[in-house]
This record gives sequence, structure tokens and C-alpha cells, in this order.
Amino acid sequence: MGKTNYLKKTLPSLLTFLSLVSSFSAIILAIREAFVFAGLLILAGNILDTLDGEVARRLGVTSAFGLQLDSLVDAVTFGVAPGVLTYQYLHYVGFNAVLSWATCVLYLVAGVFRLARFNLLPPKDSFRDSLGLTISTSGAVVVFAVLANYTNDDLLLPAVVYPLLMIALALLMCSRIRFPSIAAILQWRRTCLTVLSVVAILSILLSPPLVILGLVAFYILFGLARAAYQSIPARTRS
Repeated sequence: MGKTNYLKKTLPSLLTFLSLVSSFSAIILAIREAFVFAGLLILAGNILDTLDGEVARRLGVTSAFGLQLDSLVDAVTFGVAPGVLTYQYLHYVGFNAVLSWATCVLYLVAGVFRLARFNLLPPKDSFRDSLGLTISTSGAVVVFAVLANYTNDDLLLPAVVYPLLMIALALLMCSRIRFPSIAAILQWRRTCLTVLSVVAILSILLSPPLVILGLVAFYILFGLARAAYQSIPARTRS
């Protein structure tokens, strides 16, 4: 019984540490310009980040230690690793090194700020909106943007798009715009199944990273449009 309880308590942290190992490996691979494998490992870290919290809640072993550990690892998985991936990719395509460094640093600083602010907020319900774009979503955008271009012979997006993207993501993470939670979106089961079916079909016909990048971009634009609509006084809407 003691071993079982110990495993229950440590399993979420083990998943978190596995995410850390995955992101560190992604950094090494990005430095070696193995961009596809680096991107996949960051995405694996994204999945593990979702799993560790869910496992902790289901087993009833959430703790302050787990929260702090998760944030520290998230800073590496969704801050450092995507930043290194982007910097190395821009170096690979011959973009200005100083501008690449500056915008990647800005992205990292904004991501760490987002995590620190999140830790000071009351415990978040899984269905509650997120204050500012989450660093995990931002990391996914960066990864899919790099993979979409790299797997299509660097022809889809000009290099200058990436510094602009890093700046935009930094601003969204630091903003007070409320984005809908993924858990809340998944409640629309029929809509989600329809969207996933379309994504699957388009992924067969087109580049899967490009299609998923479009899906994540739509989520961000939806959040921005919703925030803009909610900022309009009620009497003006009608």
C-alpha cells in the first residue's frame, strides 16, 4: 500500500520531469539543426504538460510543489526550447542574428512573466478562461510555424515573419485578454469532431504542420474577436 501511495504522489512529477528531459533534448537537436525532431519533442512536452496536471487531479495529489515544478519546467519547454528552435531556424535561413536574438529573448521574458502571473492567481478551474495567451499555446504556435516552413522547403513564410510572430506572442502572453479554455471548447463535441475531421482531411492533402498552425491561429483570432466584442458596451451591440 505504501509503495502504491508513493507512486501515486510521484507519478505527476515524473511526467513533469519527463517533459523537462524532452525539452532539453529538443534544444540539443535544434542546435544541431534537426528541426523536425526538435519540434516533435517540444510538442511531446506539451502533451506531457497536459497529462501531469490531469493525472494529479484524478489521483487527488495536487500540491504547491507540483505547481512550482510545473511552472519551472514550462519555462524551459515552452519558453527556452521554442526560442532556441526559432533562433536556430532563423540562423539556418540566414536571417539577422541580432534581431533573431532580441525577439526570441522578448518571447522568453514574456513567457516567464506569464507563468509568474499565473502562479499568483487563484487556483484555476479547467473551464475558466485564461488571462493572456498561455505559454503552452504560444510554444505550439512557434513549433508549427517553424515545422510548416521547414517541411515545405522554407517557401511558405518569409523569415521576417518569425520575429514579428515572436513579438506578437509576447504581447498576447502579457496582455489581459481572456482566451477560452480548451476544456470549455471541447464541450462542443459535434463542432470539435467536425473541425478535427476537416483538419484530418486537409492534413492528408496539405502539410499537417501548416493545417494545425492554421487551427491554432484561428483559436487565437477567435479569442481576440471575442474580447473585442465583449469590450463593446451592451447597448451598442444591439
